[in-house]
Amino acid sequence: MRKLMNCLIFTLSLLMILNLNLFAAGEKGKSVKKFGKLLGHEHRRRGIHDGNNILTVFFNYGNIGNWFEDSNRLVSGIWPKGSGHSYFAEFCPFVGAEVFDAYGQRRHIFSDGLGHTGRADMAPGGEYQYCFEPIPGYFDPNQDYIAMYNAQGSEDNDGPDGVPAHMGSEDDDGKPDSWPWSWPDRPDWVDPRSGLPFWNGQYGAYARASQESYYRMNDNANDEFQFYPDPNDSSKRGLGLEVEVRGYQWADPQAEDIIIFTFWITNTGKYLYEKTLFGMYGDADIGEQEDNKDDLSEFNKNEDIVYQWDKDLWTPADGGFSPGYFGWKFLESPGDPLNAIDDDGDGLIGADGNPWDESQDDGIDNDHDWDPKIDDIGSDGIGPEHPDYPGPDRDGTEGNGVPDRGEPNFEYTDNDESDQIGLTSFLSADWGTSLIELGEDEKLWSQTIPGSFSKAMNQVDIVMHYGSGYFSLPPAPEKDSRRKFAISMVMGADRDDLVRNAMTMQQIYDADYNFAAVPLKPNVTAVPGDRKVTLYWDKRAEGSRDPIYGYDFEGYVIYRATDPGFLESYIGTDTYGNKSFNKPIAQFDMVDGLKGPHPVARDGIQFNMGNDNGLQYTFVDSGQTWAGPVENGQIYYYAVCSYDKGYYDDFYSRGLSDYDSLQAKAPAVCEKRIQFDASGEVTFLDVNCVQIIPNAPAAGYVSPPQLSRESGSVVQVSGSGTGEIVIDPIDPTKIIDGAQYEILFDDSSHFEMIGSKKVITDTTFFVKDTRFYTETVKLDTNFVLLNRNHIVPSSVTVKISGDDREFQIGVDFEVGFKVGNFRVLPGGDLPISSNGDKYYGEVSYQYYPIFDSPFLNSEDRNDYFDGLRVLVQNHKLEASQERSGWLVGDDHQRYLAEYGFIGENDKIPEQYQTKTNYDYQVSLYSNQGVPVPYDYLIVVYDSAVTKSANNKWANFRVFNITTGDTADFVFFDTDKDSTLSDQDYLTPITYVNNRKRGTWEARFRAPRNIIVSRDSLNEYGYPVKDKEGEIIKIPVDTIVVEKFKPKAGDMFFLAVNKPFSGLDKFTFTAKGPYIDYNVAHAKETLKNIAVVPNPYVVTASWEPQHFYSSGRGKHKLDFIHLPPKCTIKIFTMRGYLVDTIEHDSPIDDGAQSWDMLTKDGMEIAYGVYIFHVSTPSGENYIGKFAVIK
Repeated sequence: MRKLMNCLIFTLSLLMILNLNLFAAGEKGKSVKKFGKLLGHEHRRRGIHDGNNILTVFFNYGNIGNWFEDSNRLVSGIWPKGSGHSYFAEFCPFVGAEVFDAYGQRRHIFSDGLGHTGRADMAPGGEYQYCFEPIPGYFDPNQDYIAMYNAQGSEDNDGPDGVPAHMGSEDDDGKPDSWPWSWPDRPDWVDPRSGLPFWNGQYGAYARASQESYYRMNDNANDEFQFYPDPNDSSKRGLGLEVEVRGYQWADPQAEDIIIFTFWITNTGKYLYEKTLFGMYGDADIGEQEDNKDDLSEFNKNEDIVYQWDKDLWTPADGGFSPGYFGWKFLESPGDPLNAIDDDGDGLIGADGNPWDESQDDGIDNDHDWDPKIDDIGSDGIGPEHPDYPGPDRDGTEGNGVPDRGEPNFEYTDNDESDQIGLTSFLSADWGTSLIELGEDEKLWSQTIPGSFSKAMNQVDIVMHYGSGYFSLPPAPEKDSRRKFAISMVMGADRDDLVRNAMTMQQIYDADYNFAAVPLKPNVTAVPGDRKVTLYWDKRAEGSRDPIYGYDFEGYVIYRATDPGFLESYIGTDTYGNKSFNKPIAQFDMVDGLKGPHPVARDGIQFNMGNDNGLQYTFVDSGQTWAGPVENGQIYYYAVCSYDKGYYDDFYSRGLSDYDSLQAKAPAVCEKRIQFDASGEVTFLDVNCVQIIPNAPAAGYVSPPQLSRESGSVVQVSGSGTGEIVIDPIDPTKIIDGAQYEILFDDSSHFEMIGSKKVITDTTFFVKDTRFYTETVKLDTNFVLLNRNHIVPSSVTVKISGDDREFQIGVDFEVGFKVGNFRVLPGGDLPISSNGDKYYGEVSYQYYPIFDSPFLNSEDRNDYFDGLRVLVQNHKLEASQERSGWLVGDDHQRYLAEYGFIGENDKIPEQYQTKTNYDYQVSLYSNQGVPVPYDYLIVVYDSAVTKSANNKWANFRVFNITTGDTADFVFFDTDKDSTLSDQDYLTPITYVNNRKRGTWEARFRAPRNIIVSRDSLNEYGYPVKDKEGEIIKIPVDTIVVEKFKPKAGDMFFLAVNKPFSGLDKFTFTAKGPYIDYNVAHAKETLKNIAVVPNPYVVTASWEPQHFYSSGRGKHKLDFIHLPPKCTIKIFTMRGYLVDTIEHDSPIDDGAQSWDMLTKDGMEIAYGVYIFHVSTPSGENYIGKFAVIK
């Protein structure tokens, strides 16, 4: 009896547990069960699409959005990005077909990608889900993200230092982290120059949208029924379907509220499915969960779109806001090319004169739009004009005169060749009911029978699904065993805005997703300072090529905000009153005449193209902009965004575009993407975005100096070029103290690419890093990319452990010096990795951080490196009035000794200290002078010492100090006294075809007496003016100026500015910042230590915004002006120790944050606190701060 009772109690308990689980399954937003790594779950990955104003999480088993885990809710259907406002719980595809199982029973099997396991089709006991699961190989298994282009996971940051490659890290592998090393379906899409994979795009080995995603999944986990799609393979279950999924977002303002997903279904089984349908399940919630039961919706069958919006256009969620409109469109339905029906009614006529039943898998250009002049670019889809063009296709398809798969406008790259059957069913229901259940296959089949359309539900928590069928699906590799469908999500501030965006969405589809592209994003770095932030970036955006408009880069805009979504700067509105653009704090554009409002408006807005102020690559925000002051301790977010020219009718004639008669368009700005979690902490920064906290540096901080030729810190080793060289410290944190560099020049004429233009340059310069860098590389006959490019050819050596041989370049190995890659040559002495045997070698080299730069007019257009900026100002060949003159000081003493006036180490005697005060003028000789690159020294003696070339005695000689020779000259002796006198002039001569020719001219003039004058006044005492309005002067006195004629020992330097040549070489040594500890630990310096804010009242403006529905979030205050190392102790007024903080920070950071928690992790009380700072040298400082409720 007791055993029976125990059994009953156990059974009742189990039923109660099961009942609780079932109850939990009915709550939206609650996770029912977390499954382990079962049946492909170990391959599940997530991604974030945030390439425009829409941000959403999605998963590689088909699910889009996920309200059922707190970590995902904040990233499910967010619009606008950065607001935290979610518009949908989840969407997912489903595919079904009619089959006969192993017992001959008719079955309708569905596979889906539902994320809410409480509503999913589950195996008995909840062991696993009958669903799609990801296929491995299409993502890097050593990380957590879906393979994406231009997104989180597509950066190169897999090294142990945690710093991405674009910020200077050298421990990364060069590959975007989420991509596989080789795509299973495109193993040959590898860049032969680097060995790195290309992006696996739908239309070629490149991305067509601003942001793309790609994964594959199959339904092998769906073993609900006794059906085996491949009788020879029992592991293949479900319907044997493989689905290729791609996501697309465009950053162009016209498409910034749109996201598109495409699905290619392939039947990998052995059976022909006569009745197949595709559908999409969706659960949108306008106003979020707090206000999702008053939604209204509308279904437009003709346009295959559902609109959904909040009834009263207000929700109390997130503090209250007015939500926008959400649209869900069936953009492309599967075609049925086997039914001999023109399903889409597009009117294409076949060879027999009947309507064409088009196909994307028949080897025929159905709509005849493949153009061999522009489309015959090969199966990789990359032609010679593409910036990543690797050369002709290895398979010979490029330029073969016939259309091939992968080329534009043919088969799956041409949407017009799809014979769409359209939307055939729609059902809307209340989420709280069980009307829509993807887990009930037969019920779902009956709901999706073609022709089944229900009315859209209203004022309930709306869920819906729509379907497209039936179509036949043959098994692969038969023709047409692949079907495509596409869905899109579109947002709008109101209905009209949503309709306009939907029209743009259709245009994108009609153009085979070939929409105007935004420029590439620059790589941006930020440097904090005392109430300022310095930004600097590279020039990669300027090489951007739009697939339609060509090279159309125009400039940069800079945005600033204190929220990661840049919402506080998102203040510009369009004609309809909808917020549509951010207001920049700075803008830099090309000097090309394209300035002011752009001629093409978008929704009534004309983009400001700038004012031709020139491109710039650094900007210091010190509070001088409309955004206001820069406060220490405040978290700021900056984005540097590139923008293009747009297009207008006259752009070709104005030289602004290389193409004539294109469609006019407004300019587009590249995207800016920052992701953050529910606490407001940033989890991802795009390459053109930075998060920065300005603060004063540590006490005693000494900034790095500017280096220059003028100051002597840039030393000329050889050559005679006289131009200026300045080395500016842009980023002190990256300066390598003591690093040595060389500056070299090339004066041979050659072609150079500047942006998108090829120009002839006469002189370029290089900066060589003299340090050697060593990398361990795999010894392979395929190229391996090194961490740097522009390798110094003569510097490369290869070593193998335990092998002392010297290996020769060109014999044993090859280096691509410009690209920066390395490979072993077959037949050499280096071992080659093969058949599982891997060999490694150490490659040592030097490199040029600046290579072949044509910017010699002080342009800030050279690449920054090691925190330094190099500006070079070349000189024209001309006489220099500024540098010429009578010698004084050390130069005078050196030449007095050289020409025998004094001993080598003698001081200048008194007789040579008083020099002439004659004025001078230097120039090219006025009678067809010949410019020569020589400096001259005119040395005056006591008496006539030589005759000039025109047979005049002279008391001076002329020396060519560039060559070290005595120079012939012509002397114009006006008073014929054989001395340098007032009005005399001379010209050194050169010989051209044995004829004497004057070069430079030096004229001398004795100082004139000074005439003192006063204003002429009339009888009333007012100044008298002449006809030009100038006051008439009356001389009243003369000051006689004593004249000192040039005498023995006076020397005149005739300086000539000379351009740099291949003979010029300079060196400089980098000097980094440092701490002067005498200053840092001084009592006067410690008095600057303070707490901010003080008092702390409730919260501080710099604390991150958080999105929890309750809770305090993270609080902090800062101690500032600290020494680099010190101990901070915080006490109550009664002397109780609250917390101890050990401060040990880089020298550029003199601040320390405190989370306002006690040493026991408790929140502090309001009141007054004492803090004590002690330094390692024993100095102390005591202060206090207040925390007010």
